[in-house]
Amino acid sequence: MSRENFISVLIQQKENIQIEFQREYDPLKIIKTICAFLNTDGGWIIVGYSEKQILGISGDVDAKVNELKSGIDELILPQPLIYVISETYQRKVVLLINVLKGTRQPYSFEGKYYIRKGAKSVVADPDDIGLLLRKSDEFTSTWEKQTVIDAVFDDLDLEEIQKTISDSEKFERGKNLPKDPVNFLSYFQLYDFNSVKNGSVALFGNDPGKFLPQCRITITVMPYGKTGSHYKDSLIIDDHLYKAFEQVSNYFKQQLPLVSEFMHDDWNRIDRKQYPLDALDEAIVNAMVHRDYSDISGEVTINIYRDKIDITNSGEIPEGILKSKNSFEIYHAVFRNPMIAQMFFLRGKMDKKGRGLLLIKNRFLEFGLKAPEWISQNGYTSLTLYGIPKSVAINERMFDYLKKLKTGDQFSRDDYEKYFKDQISEKTARIDISRLVESGLLSKRGVGPSTKYTRTNKELPDITG
Repeated sequence: MSRENFISVLIQQKENIQIEFQREYDPLKIIKTICAFLNTDGGWIIVGYSEKQILGISGDVDAKVNELKSGIDELILPQPLIYVISETYQRKVVLLINVLKGTRQPYSFEGKYYIRKGAKSVVADPDDIGLLLRKSDEFTSTWEKQTVIDAVFDDLDLEEIQKTISDSEKFERGKNLPKDPVNFLSYFQLYDFNSVKNGSVALFGNDPGKFLPQCRITITVMPYGKTGSHYKDSLIIDDHLYKAFEQVSNYFKQQLPLVSEFMHDDWNRIDRKQYPLDALDEAIVNAMVHRDYSDISGEVTINIYRDKIDITNSGEIPEGILKSKNSFEIYHAVFRNPMIAQMFFLRGKMDKKGRGLLLIKNRFLEFGLKAPEWISQNGYTSLTLYGIPKSVAINERMFDYLKKLKTGDQFSRDDYEKYFKDQISEKTARIDISRLVESGLLSKRGVGPSTKYTRTNKELPDITG
């Protein structure tokens, strides 16, 4: 799902406990809503929309985004994990803000605690504050914050901690964070009174396998499938999460095969990897951040076959997100390991809060590949990433229209509808064209009334349905 389509889905809903629309850019009003979302269940804010029409934001939008980020860092205590970006929708710029449910409740703004009640942000009363304080105790017993017996600060990679601090400044995600490594980890409750926590070892441990064997990642190449008598290659990674991520990412870059293709507007051959590498990186980050580390046998396994990659991790996707193997509800990210997620965010390795699954699916479809599939059950989540083209059936009507086109020919939705002499509705025309774009037989350019569709050089199938 593209960002434009994502916004379209959001604005089709009414304001509720997790969605708010704001007509104008008012930083204090926005920050108050963010505070309320942090203390409740998280949510989405769209600035520049009136619940009836897109109004957009005028002026220097980048400056306003930076102003808002600074305001969040300075005015909300403790510092939260917020995602703010400007997006173009219907030729106007809006702000899209994703607020994750806070892991260190209660959060305050200008000395007051706010919560969501229905579609409104209100000041919390004494009973609400008491409930928030009791809820915050739940997070102190999470796996990340449990002490690792016999581990000391020298067991951590000081250089990697300092890089995290510097990256947080580089990506403007940690304006007021401590600069000293000990104070930095203490701020995030990953080091306390000389006690090293599980999260610190997983993220920064020099030898995490010594204390946490479940942090291991295993990559196996299986050219003969699951039932094959032997495998081609196997790699076991026992490093901390940052190094492990780099090793897996580099392995994909170096070992996955290249494919060649020709585009309709460029007769030079283009060589690319069989899979979209950015989507593979996103999949690995998801497995690392969302896995259940309390399962000591729950290592991440990556099996590479001739035509697919399977990534499995312990821990299930929260209920209500998956509608089927490859379709999702609009969802708000719920992190099993919020501090690990925070560290990856500070390092610039997590940018699509609440959209990771959609980003992976969308990139594979853009590559013309079969949609990825998720299975989440029995305490594990398995993601299958296909390296084979997606199969989309086209009917005789679509086939008839495409036969008259040459590679590079363009047309509009209105042209398509008129070709059939008003025998089909606008809705049918849109469905047909959408399926042809999904099949890779057409490419789409532009938005709104100016949208054009171009015939690609992909061959028509011999059999249509």
